[in-house]
Amino acid sequence: MTLWGEIALDGARRSVTVQREYPATPAELWAALTEPERLARWIGRYQQTVDGFRLEMGGPDTDAVVDGRVLACDPGRRLLVSWRFSGDGETESRTELEATITEAGADRVLLTLTHRRVQAVTASVYGAGWQDVLTHLARELGGEATPQELDGYVGEAADPAAFDAALDEYRRDEAALVRATIERTGDRSAVALERLLDASVDEVWDALTLPDRVGRWLWPVVQWPDDPARERRLRTGDVMRLGDENVEGAVQELEVLDLQERAHLRFTWGDAAVSIRLEETRDGTLLSLVQDGVKDTLGAGRLRSAPDFAAGWHTLIDQLTLLLSGLTVPAPDRLWEAAYLVYAGE
Repeated sequence: MTLWGEIALDGARRSVTVQREYPATPAELWAALTEPERLARWIGRYQQTVDGFRLEMGGPDTDAVVDGRVLACDPGRRLLVSWRFSGDGETESRTELEATITEAGADRVLLTLTHRRVQAVTASVYGAGWQDVLTHLARELGGEATPQELDGYVGEAADPAAFDAALDEYRRDEAALVRATIERTGDRSAVALERLLDASVDEVWDALTLPDRVGRWLWPVVQWPDDPARERRLRTGDVMRLGDENVEGAVQELEVLDLQERAHLRFTWGDAAVSIRLEETRDGTLLSLVQDGVKDTLGAGRLRSAPDFAAGWHTLIDQLTLLLSGLTVPAPDRLWEAAYLVYAGE
């Protein structure tokens, strides 16, 4: 059995490819991929709907459902379906999942799963998730099964440690796809970052300038300028206070230095400044962020410098991406760790 996976850019979204080799014939693997009673043992309970299919993943009380439709079918070789996951009150955008089967020797086959148009940041979870699901499939094809799997797939990881390790690896790979650049001058480090966001300019501008949005990806709002109700947008000259007011030294004052509607926001950042520019493109909104050079500083008992600053902005834009897509991911604190490893390894 071999494990292999890859994550790649797909416009503002991502594609995830996972491969696994099995001791089976193409017909045996095809049956496991398409027969309802077998699907129930490794991925979920299948049922036909008026316009496609529904896949219920997990136990009876688990909110995890996929709605889809078969787009192309070449028995024994290729299956292409639309895929829309809903769970825990969140519904993802529609994606496409393709499974291809190729012979890999005597009574061995190679399964390649390619999941396209997956939302950024959550793509890493898909990569680790598919690696784990294919382990369940290996058991269905003749390997050792757990008692739970014999009674029907219950949505639990086949190997929790392997899932966590794969998730960390996918997160590092995804962070490296959209890495920021760092310019070092003396003891100061400037950061420049570009990210194509799967949202309109208006949606991104709201997230940059409205208090109920800013506080959900940048820092919590402690005080909004001249507006106790915290309802109006930022304006040039505004001073806002963001951070954690319960922690000494964790609240920062940021002054808006320049603001051009739906295009540019510049604000102070310590003794430097940060500029964010927006550009509408065919594939979404291109966000360009530049943090002026910031001096190395002591924090949490160690010297914080270029990798910390780059990982910090990288993670904040990850959080903005999640806000815009209306999604969450497991263990969000590990997003920073993955980004930091990318920049610290330069």
